[in-house]
Amino acid sequence: MRNETPYTSVPDPEIKKLLDCVLPEIAGEIDTLRLPHLRAVILGGGYGRGEGGVLHTSSGSRLYNDLDFFVFSEGADVKNAGRINSALKELSDRWEKRLGIAVDFGPVKNLNSLRRVGHTLMFQELLRGWKPVWGNADLQKWIPHLDVSELPYSEAVRLLLNRGMGLAFAGEYLKKGRNDPDFIVRNMNKAILGGGDALLIASGRYCWSGRERVHAYAEYVRAAALPPEFTQLYEKAFRWKQEPEPVLPPDAAGAWKVCRNFYLDSVSLCAGISSNATVKAVTAGLHCRVRKERSLKNALRWVLRTRSLRSPLMLFDPPVVSVLGKLYAVLTETEDYVEIPDDLFRLWRIFN
Repeated sequence: MRNETPYTSVPDPEIKKLLDCVLPEIAGEIDTLRLPHLRAVILGGGYGRGEGGVLHTSSGSRLYNDLDFFVFSEGADVKNAGRINSALKELSDRWEKRLGIAVDFGPVKNLNSLRRVGHTLMFQELLRGWKPVWGNADLQKWIPHLDVSELPYSEAVRLLLNRGMGLAFAGEYLKKGRNDPDFIVRNMNKAILGGGDALLIASGRYCWSGRERVHAYAEYVRAAALPPEFTQLYEKAFRWKQEPEPVLPPDAAGAWKVCRNFYLDSVSLCAGISSNATVKAVTAGLHCRVRKERSLKNALRWVLRTRSLRSPLMLFDPPVVSVLGKLYAVLTETEDYVEIPDDLFRLWRIFN
């Protein structure tokens, strides 16, 4: 069965042969660990969905994206969960050295906790595309199935926040002359894709397939009477994701500014506000659209984790909305590169 399953949206026999060999080896090493309460390990992310990137080099095709493994346990207490995480971290370190990419085993999730995280974009995408590695996984039973229209608006906000921070970091790299074209170009393209995907989530038009999202986004742009450049930028970023080229464009500063403007317009549109609106208006729009998700739990999370209070008007909103508002304000201060303030970086680390 595995030999018939693609890992990449652009067919590549070298990548397929490699992962067809690697995954059973990893499964064998997990088996030797004999970890109590471990139920299943599966491959998610791009390669799990069949949408991983192919890096073409002079010596052949190479993996580009991380290998993202999801780990599930049953009845594991804190001590046993820690043991599982620790053992898989050692496994991760060995395979990262061998493969030359990040091999990430996510924190173990007890089956009885999946109902609490099943509404997130990450787990809903996992439900639609994954590959078995070790154990017996029954995701259709474990994770509640949501329609795209049921994805919380805060998931669009979370996506915007993370992709916007990546874009800001790429700008810092360019400003400081750091020689890491892969990081810079990757985060610029992810900001474009994240902006488009967030709009699809916020409008209830998200699609689980990347190719379908390209068409859905083009339809969104036409329906909203946006400039055709929006579609062109999104399509170009999607092609880059399929076959990444970690090379800076000739005018890197100009390309970064194009990405920045696209991203800021995406935030405004997600807030239901025109692109020439004030920061205050966009921030208010974000908080208004998330009103269905207000709760006492959100207020407590903010107070307990930051040791501070928010405005009474946003006290019960998901914390990521407040953090995105701060990022949006920073990115609109100047058309040049920005440096992320320490307080914003701290909030992002807490709530991303």
